[in-house]
Amino acid sequence: MKNIHKEEEINIDIETIFNLINDIESYPNYLPWCTKSEAKKESVDTIIGKIFISKSFINWNFSTKNTIKKNESISLELVDGPFESLTGKWTFSSIDQFNTKVSLDIDYKFKSSIIELSIEPIFSSIMNSILKSFVQEAFKSKYDN
Repeated sequence: MKNIHKEEEINIDIETIFNLINDIESYPNYLPWCTKSEAKKESVDTIIGKIFISKSFINWNFSTKNTIKKNESISLELVDGPFESLTGKWTFSSIDQFNTKVSLDIDYKFKSSIIELSIEPIFSSIMNSILKSFVQEAFKSKYDN
């Protein structure tokens, strides 16, 4: 099982960054590797999110069941994709009204070593830059308004 942990304190209010990360359907607008995304609401606090990825001539997708606690956390549980297992959690904590601490923890294992050889470097690169991408988009929207 591999793990990715990202954490950052940012000068963005908790609601703005939470809403941005929770808005799966907008990902293709600013995540360069995301070609398409879908979100299907299952209940008030559960969404099935599907992300289509294209990077380095490799195309694939995966779905997660996202359990949402508004402005607190988004828990991720694998529905389908090239993984044997994938769990994760976004956590949000307010430092003050203008600053937020955001963290992402992902544990994953691919279905096979062949899939891992082809996709793992891309997935790892995406996960290592994803928080930075969300923060950049949050700052962009903050100053565009």
